[in-house]
Amino acid sequence: MTPEGDPINVIILDTEGLGALDEDSNHDVRIFSLAILLSSFFIYNSVGSIDENALQNLSLVINLTKHIQIKSAGLQEDIDPEEYAKYFPSFMWVVRDFTLQLVDQEGESMSAKEYLEKALQTQKGFSDSVEQKNRIRRLLKSFFHERDCVTMIRPLTNEEKLQNLINIPMDELRSEFVEQVLNVRRKVLQRVKPKKINGKPLNGMMFWNLMTSYVEAINKGAIPSIESSWAYICKNECLKALEESYDIFQRSMSEEMA
Repeated sequence: MTPEGDPINVIILDTEGLGALDEDSNHDVRIFSLAILLSSFFIYNSVGSIDENALQNLSLVINLTKHIQIKSAGLQEDIDPEEYAKYFPSFMWVVRDFTLQLVDQEGESMSAKEYLEKALQTQKGFSDSVEQKNRIRRLLKSFFHERDCVTMIRPLTNEEKLQNLINIPMDELRSEFVEQVLNVRRKVLQRVKPKKINGKPLNGMMFWNLMTSYVEAINKGAIPSIESSWAYICKNECLKALEESYDIFQRSMSEEMA
């Protein structure tokens, strides 16, 4: 239900994790790009904390503009990364097995979102390595204007039970973890929005055509184009409207002639 009480239909897309040993980096960025293109609310999860290693694992954001085009072929040059934010989903970083205290340098408590924003602050220095780190931070902030973070403790302390977590009933998990799970669920359901392109919400068939367009482009080794996919959707919607109008006309004429 939405906050207003209206029912909503949510499609959940679960992708494989990054860094598979039997795949190359292009595989990761293609999976990541497709998830970004299809989502209205993107949840990225990692383990431990948001440190430099965790941010480096998201270094594939540097190549997103090479794997996602806004304009059609030949018109893509000089697109500001900020333009992508118009088409990219809301971003939530879920940090699992979190053991740190959420406090700032003065010992004052801070929220998980403030923790994320602190991690995305520009690092001081002018070396190539510092510039690489800051580029990842800049792009994450440019691509995802709406972003949030939640932290979650380990669901159990018993190592043997952790290995069989999928079969452990919810009431046997740590109460704080259960509360955090419910908090994540509540946040997502309150904030999830219909998938839109150019401000227009997509219905089921439009979303299907969008997905088909992106997947076919990737499978052919091409770069998915938001503009081309939108044109494809509009064409199909126009054809559908034409067919429906023709059917209505035919029925009206038949009734008049009867």
